[in-house]
Amino acid sequence: MAIADISNLDDMQLDVLTEIGNVGSGNAATALATLLNTFVDIEIPSIHLIDFDDVSQFLGGPDNYALGLTVTLNGDIEGMMLQVIQKEFAAKLINTFYEKKISSLDDITEMDLSVVREMGNITTAAYVNSIAKMANIFINITPPEDHIDKVGNILSIPSHNLGSVGKKVLYIDESFCISGTQIHGSMILILEYASMNVLFQKLGLPV
Repeated sequence: MAIADISNLDDMQLDVLTEIGNVGSGNAATALATLLNTFVDIEIPSIHLIDFDDVSQFLGGPDNYALGLTVTLNGDIEGMMLQVIQKEFAAKLINTFYEKKISSLDDITEMDLSVVREMGNITTAAYVNSIAKMANIFINITPPEDHIDKVGNILSIPSHNLGSVGKKVLYIDESFCISGTQIHGSMILILEYASMNVLFQKLGLPV
């Protein structure tokens, strides 16, 4: 029986998604260290299967301003990865390349965003490559698009761009240590219904 909603996943399927999150976060930390040319450590990520409507509460509430990076997935599976970072993460990234005081997200310029987009590109690719390798599938990703806005508005983007978003999403709470500074970020995996079935079939799991 095909999965009609991610909320219907069993323990084995959830374990697979958790493993994807763990492997992806480790690969993301390695890729980030290469980009920044500095040591990057990552704690074991906290991975949750949550209602999409509740995601904003993990990100400071719908009115909290944040920087979102969206990457569309296509190929053997269709979906989106949404990375949300706060001012502190963006400031640390930017100051790794050049010194700049960032008091708020409004201080971020287009040049600054190019740094953040490059980070989003390599970290998202690390997660996507982990999925593709584990499932032996092809996944293409689009360049990251940045959105400095209220969390509620950022979270509306997947619903506007995907035709069959489920009620539940995989939320990965990341904690990086970059040159001695602890930084938090959030990665959200959103797959269309049919793509979830394809993924589990390729992983050899019942659907």
